[in-house]
Amino acid sequence: MNIKKKLATVFLSMTLLLTCVSSALAKSYTDIPDDYWAAEEIEDVVTKNIVPIYGDNTYKPLERVTRVDWTEWLLRALGLSQAPITSEPNYSDVFNTTYGYESIARSDQFGLIYGYTDGEFKPQRFITKTETASIMSHITKDTDVDTTILNQFADANQIPDWGVFPYAKAVKYGLYINWPLETELNPNRELNRAEAAVLLARLMRAMELVVPDKKAEEPQVPEEPKEYILATEHLDDFNGRAVVDRVQITNLRRIILAKNIFRVSFLEPFNSTQHQIGDVIPFYFKKDVVTKEGTLLIPANTKLYATIEELRDKKWINKNTEVYLHFDKMVFPNGHEYPFIARVLNNQEGVLSENKWLKPLEYTVAGAAIGGAAIGLPVGEANHRSGDGMAIGFPTGAGVGLLAGFLTPGVNFKARADEDVLVELKVDCSLYNDYTQQFTSTTRHIIEEQPQKVQQ
Repeated sequence: MNIKKKLATVFLSMTLLLTCVSSALAKSYTDIPDDYWAAEEIEDVVTKNIVPIYGDNTYKPLERVTRVDWTEWLLRALGLSQAPITSEPNYSDVFNTTYGYESIARSDQFGLIYGYTDGEFKPQRFITKTETASIMSHITKDTDVDTTILNQFADANQIPDWGVFPYAKAVKYGLYINWPLETELNPNRELNRAEAAVLLARLMRAMELVVPDKKAEEPQVPEEPKEYILATEHLDDFNGRAVVDRVQITNLRRIILAKNIFRVSFLEPFNSTQHQIGDVIPFYFKKDVVTKEGTLLIPANTKLYATIEELRDKKWINKNTEVYLHFDKMVFPNGHEYPFIARVLNNQEGVLSENKWLKPLEYTVAGAAIGGAAIGLPVGEANHRSGDGMAIGFPTGAGVGLLAGFLTPGVNFKARADEDVLVELKVDCSLYNDYTQQFTSTTRHIIEEQPQKVQQ
């Protein structure tokens, strides 16, 4: 054998091995070959947790099915296995300690499986194929059916009188089993697990035939309402620092556009030495946030939460501690939460830090060799740590003290409770008129114009 043939043989062997392994991994049971007559339906009901397998990873397709097991599986197939129990079943052989009691109670509520004339349910009795045909008949919608449809089966005359019409209806709807011979129904034989899988799989594929009150209601998907822009309003632009100051008012929500600026305050005292990466720092709005046109957006005392993403410790030569924050949500006083993605606004994006001149000033003012110099300190907008608008004038004679200040360690970042910080919104923030709507759609197509009023 040449090298090419050897490689081809090895490749074929590996392919077959991988196919077998994949097939074995796909199934949780080991006793159903792929060519088994009910293999597809068994896989369907096992995958959907309708029919369980055994602890030894087998399905046991020829094992007979008890009435209580069939009851439980039917409830699962109809989506009723978790329905509230509103009444107790009235059978002389069923108690709250009976195996499958809850399934029998639910079945009784929905009228799925009837008991016997002697007042018993007989939960451990094996169910027959005629009984299952009767069940399939009375849980499905009425239809005209000629019982001669049963004449195609050689053993139709073996169907009990009470089961003739139900069996005919089940045959018309395709909810029956004629295995192993297509010409025989074996109506009085007890149902096995393979046949149960086929019946349940067929039922789940034909749920439109089931009477509405004998299956779970399909959830109604609400239609997404159309959204219109009603007005564009404005927020404080903080003396031109805000890149955007607009808010779009629609019929469904108030959209605060990204790049708007807000003034928020520390809820608690902050000291960088007492925190680490991952800590959540609370802020709050001292006042209502209202547009210039008068629309309330964010009520006073709304909490705003930021996570420390990075914490750079102070270093020598006047390198101060830097605190990198990421704001991600706000919580209204009524408990409603909204995404609020923002950053600290200063020259270093997202960073809280003492102003770079603060440490030298502290040092020189403390009594270093200034030579009687005076220091002027005009402070910029909002916060003396923001790093914006800071200007310092140093008269002659301050040089020595300033140099000494530069050569000392930097300072940690500290803030008082109620101390203000400016933050810039990074992503549009939507405040829905109906709070629950924020969970139905994260992206909406807005129709730009307000709909025209109908003329009377």
